[in-house]
Amino acid sequence: MKGNKLIIFALALVVTGVLILVAVLIVVGSDSISIGEAGSNKEVKTVIVPAKGEFRTELIGARSFIYMNIHIETLEDKKLLEVMERRDPEARSKVLDILRDKTVEDVNGTQGKISLEREILDCYRSLYGKEGIINIYIDDIIIQ
Repeated sequence: MKGNKLIIFALALVVTGVLILVAVLIVVGSDSISIGEAGSNKEVKTVIVPAKGEFRTELIGARSFIYMNIHIETLEDKKLLEVMERRDPEARSKVLDILRDKTVEDVNGTQGKISLEREILDCYRSLYGKEGIINIYIDDIIIQ
């Protein structure tokens, strides 16, 4: 009887240790991005770069204007950043085209901002590749 209790206690201790180890690995691993095939777990670094200058344009409708700044989260890749630098005028033009097609109602509120971020993200991904552009952040937006 004493031997069975010892075996059960040892198994419970092992299971508890494994659960703690898995929990630690999940918490520590959640701060990095994994890219590639399953099992490769290649960790990559990202960088957030501001778009050059403020975006200012008129919105459709009642003589309203939008002013905003955006930041682009990308892979920390020297070649990608150089391409982004070279093609910045093209990217700015496409973002301004997106903004010019919006009404005040389209960009107002949290949902409008989120929708606008998604549309600009799709624009940047079409220019620079889906895997290179992680996210777009609008850090300042004014509608007059």
